[in-house]
Amino acid sequence: MTSRERFLRVLEFKKTDYIPNMEWGPMSRKVVDEWKKQGMPLDADFWSYFNFDDGDSLRFGMFEPIPGVPGQGVIYEDEYKRIARDCWGQVIEFYRHGDSMAQGARRTLEHGLDTREKWEFLKSHFRDDEPLRFPSHWDDSRPPLYLFWPTQGPTPYHVINREPWEQQVKRWKNRDYRLEIEGPSIGMIKEVMGLENFCYMLYDDFEMLGEIVETRAVLAESVINKMSEEIDFDVLHFWEDLAFNNGPLISPQHLEKLAGPMYRRLADLFRSKGGRIVSVDSDGDIWELIPVWIRNGINHIWPMEYKAGMDVVRVRAEFGHSFSMRGGINKYALLEGKDAIDRELDRIAPVVQDGGYIPMLDHHVPEGVTFDNFCYYIEKKKELLGCP
Repeated sequence: MTSRERFLRVLEFKKTDYIPNMEWGPMSRKVVDEWKKQGMPLDADFWSYFNFDDGDSLRFGMFEPIPGVPGQGVIYEDEYKRIARDCWGQVIEFYRHGDSMAQGARRTLEHGLDTREKWEFLKSHFRDDEPLRFPSHWDDSRPPLYLFWPTQGPTPYHVINREPWEQQVKRWKNRDYRLEIEGPSIGMIKEVMGLENFCYMLYDDFEMLGEIVETRAVLAESVINKMSEEIDFDVLHFWEDLAFNNGPLISPQHLEKLAGPMYRRLADLFRSKGGRIVSVDSDGDIWELIPVWIRNGINHIWPMEYKAGMDVVRVRAEFGHSFSMRGGINKYALLEGKDAIDRELDRIAPVVQDGGYIPMLDHHVPEGVTFDNFCYYIEKKKELLGCP
């Protein structure tokens, strides 16, 4: 059974040879640096050393504004910081000192989309016939598109994928790993606007938010149709992060009105093309948002942050098999030692046995987790998963 088949079968509550061993990466490079002082081979890579199951994710600016605002790229940089403007118009300062850049430490100096004027400028930049959405070649004289997410590399943002579409399609044929499409999330709009601006906009100009969502949804429909003609994708994924520890950042009513129809349209379209899993990733206490997602076609939710109250045992008891899950293991148990790790794995074991669940930490491996504790956790978890 391939990694792809195993992943999909577990998320559809089907029998499999074993449950995939998946994990988040370390919170920072300090974690692995410390592990190498504690016995991890000096030339070891976190992912290959522990032989995790993983897949590939399609992220090359499918639903970003292209070409976006003028003046993209680095505005200023020195030894300690780099200031850059992305395609949405955000101006962000990235810290370059020590480990802070590896952790994505940054602050926003100017938000994008926080006025109707900014939206009016960008709303024509979501055309489905923009060549950069499916580049057939790359012209190095063309200015790069700076996306939102920071990286550790020489550029402050992900630059639009330089690999020609046809070459990607060829690489993905006959693959043995899962392939995901990143959907046009509400979470991204919240990040671009800034949380405070987004919350005000829910009341001051909900119509504008609706225009943004609809514009990107129409683009997504066209993109999914085109991609599905050439390749079969496994997951349509929405990165949302719409909650903190004490509850959601948006009411269920607002989420239903703003995003419910988009989720449903794109989920139905994706499944009509053979797609099987429609997932949402949101940290925090998402109890009140889960029913909105279920009603609108979501069938996989993660990472189930334990400290925010997302106990997978309670979630399964409340919602049954209406969706599958990943995550759910309290990452801080690994700081406490082997007895705490055993108790944590015992706690989630009934859900593993019930199916439709890939247990993994509920976020990145925190600093302070020892190499010995992490190795113990992985070995004990593999026993629970039935891994060879």
